[in-house]
Amino acid sequence: MIGLRRVLTVAFACGVFSLATMTDVYGQTLALVNKDGVEVWDKLDETKEVIVTVDKDEELEIVGTEGDCYIVLLDDESKGYVLKDDLNIKSMDAISTGDRVNIRVEPNTSCKVLGQVNRNDPLVVTGKTGNWYKIDYKGQEAYIFGDYVKVLDKNVLADKKEEAVTSYNKNADEIITYAKQFIGTPYRYGGTDLTRGVDCSGFTQSVMKKFGISLSRSSSSQANDGYYVAKSDLQPGDLVFFDTSGPNNGAISHVAIYIGNNSIIHSECSRGVTIDSLSEDYYARRYVKAVRVLK
Repeated sequence: MIGLRRVLTVAFACGVFSLATMTDVYGQTLALVNKDGVEVWDKLDETKEVIVTVDKDEELEIVGTEGDCYIVLLDDESKGYVLKDDLNIKSMDAISTGDRVNIRVEPNTSCKVLGQVNRNDPLVVTGKTGNWYKIDYKGQEAYIFGDYVKVLDKNVLADKKEEAVTSYNKNADEIITYAKQFIGTPYRYGGTDLTRGVDCSGFTQSVMKKFGISLSRSSSSQANDGYYVAKSDLQPGDLVFFDTSGPNNGAISHVAIYIGNNSIIHSECSRGVTIDSLSEDYYARRYVKAVRVLK
């Protein structure tokens, strides 16, 4: 039902804009409705009326913010208001601010380079991981370092990011509180019972399942269930992986949940569910990677 437009794509293709003139350029932001029957209002005072209702997964174009609402563009070019809580940001327009900037398959400098972009090249941002932006690059998920990105609608991004962090922290706190209830549960190879016995991946799988997060069964498979985060960007609720089979060759054999303050909770083979520090020599030397499974 919503008429959409990619103004910037056409403008960049025609070479109309330069970086110096970007301050007032309109950057398109798209969002998805996250439930059925969401109301779009004509205004925000007590006399507001419903223009139309939209259902889950319908796409809306955001053109501004006001209070707790996003301003969205309708088919007839009129505008309406939708509560921010009812929309999830899908993508935002941005540009590259550097020449020969690498586009990578993961948010780190040691992974494969998919290609490069130059100054003023258009980008479609779909998320953020630490100092890296997730982008849609030739139809696939990719990453670009944040220092080389200029988002064209900073206000929308800032508002939504703040909401997302609040929601993320709330979910992580609930998960960690729940996980700590099982400290002392014995280690049991192949176990998934949080009270009778669990192995490391059975523990993470069962804890996350309580909150509607589906994980694979083995630690090596769980390492692919989320998206990569650098050790310096760890947040509570992230999954942390180790090579405990001998010298650290990067082969994943153990998983834990990061709980903040450089600590993890996990099912350890001799002590069962317990809390340890990532700074301990044993875990520091065997650390392989971390992934984020919370949204």
